[in-house]
Amino acid sequence: MRAILSLLFCVTLSAGALGADPYPSRPIRLLVPFPPAGITDLSGRIVAEALRAKLGQNIVIENKPGANGIVGLRELLKADPDGYTLMVGNVGSVVLNYAIDSQAPFDPLKDMVPIASTAEYATTMVVNKSLPVNSLQEFIAYAKERPGQLTYGSTGEGSMANLVTMLLMKQTGVKMVHAPYKGGPLALNDLIAGHIQLITEVSPVVNEQVLAGTIKGFAVSSPYRQPMLPNVPTFAEAGVPGVVVTGWLGIYGPPGLPNDVREKLGAAIVEVVKDPAVQAKLRAIGFEPTGQGVREFTAHHAAEVKRWAAFYTEVGLRK
Repeated sequence: MRAILSLLFCVTLSAGALGADPYPSRPIRLLVPFPPAGITDLSGRIVAEALRAKLGQNIVIENKPGANGIVGLRELLKADPDGYTLMVGNVGSVVLNYAIDSQAPFDPLKDMVPIASTAEYATTMVVNKSLPVNSLQEFIAYAKERPGQLTYGSTGEGSMANLVTMLLMKQTGVKMVHAPYKGGPLALNDLIAGHIQLITEVSPVVNEQVLAGTIKGFAVSSPYRQPMLPNVPTFAEAGVPGVVVTGWLGIYGPPGLPNDVREKLGAAIVEVVKDPAVQAKLRAIGFEPTGQGVREFTAHHAAEVKRWAAFYTEVGLRK
């Protein structure tokens, strides 16, 4: 009798295992903690489109803007750790927010699970086209004659865009007023309209407007010129050394995400990012594809948290 019961138990377990749905068996939510048309949104949509075909499931983009990414991050942290809610994160939202604020409402080393990186990017310093300046050095001279009279926009104190502008002011002695926005495209709209004079925004958001002549581009924060803007110098080439910052994007899961789901997602994301067609789409709008897997991206994420927390502490900006 005991043998029969054991056999029935094993059969029941096997039937349950066979009946389990393989991951993913339903659509996946991909949170974007910024408005549409920003870098996080643009990169997320390119990767999501490729993942749909790779995983055989729909990837539903949900924009959750606010508080420089914190609103979307909170949505991720309260999600079930089953692999059906993910988030596109960038260095500003998941690292710089924490690095500048010791009281940040999250810990990037504990409260999120890095899965894979997708791309890196730089920023481009741009000004309203009506300003009577045509180079970085001319802008610096113009701003120094008007201390505190010019306004620059960014997506908040913890953003990469604000960090680069702060470095610019530190290196040159220029003083400007900061206007925070919920997203880069919103700041760009106000720049074009003349409500603010400058933004140092992530390149995929502004490069097309520079090419169209809607705004003026004076420098890029990468250590090399960007293929889309070959005539725009680096900050160093334009006479302001020390302003070299590049950012990155990646896919994250909530705390408790199972390792098998994480590994499957990481491998799938790396595979689609390595696809030449996906790489061409990313490069066409100013991104450089990366495609780091679970282990490499996790190590990179941790190193960046430590790097920028140390930087903000050193310059006295960590609150």
